[in-house]
Amino acid sequence: MDIAFVSMLLAAYASSPAAPQPHGATFHTKKSVSAVQKCLTDKLSEIGEVVAMNAEENSTTLVLRDSPDDPMIVEITPQSVTVTTRFIHGTRKLVQACV
Repeated sequence: MDIAFVSMLLAAYASSPAAPQPHGATFHTKKSVSAVQKCLTDKLSEIGEVVAMNAEENSTTLVLRDSPDDPMIVEITPQSVTVTTRFIHGTRKLVQACV
C-alpha cells in the first residue's frame, strides 16, 4: 500500500502546473541507513506525516507530507542522503543534523 501511495504522490507532484522548483541536495554520511532513517523520521514528524518505504534491502525512501508545501522526498542509501525534491521550509537544518 505504501508503494501505491508514494506512486500517486509522485504522479500528482509531477503533473503540477507550478513552475519548476529547484531540487534539494545530497549529503554524505558515515551513519547507517537505519540510524539516519530514525533521526529523520523523529525530526521530520514535527513538520508533518512521514511515510517510509524500503524499496531495496539497504535503502529507504521517506516522504514528508501533510504540510502546506508539496511533499518532500528523501532517499537514504549507504553513505548518502539525497533530498530529491525541494526542501520544505525549515527542514534543511533538520536533515543536516541527522547526517
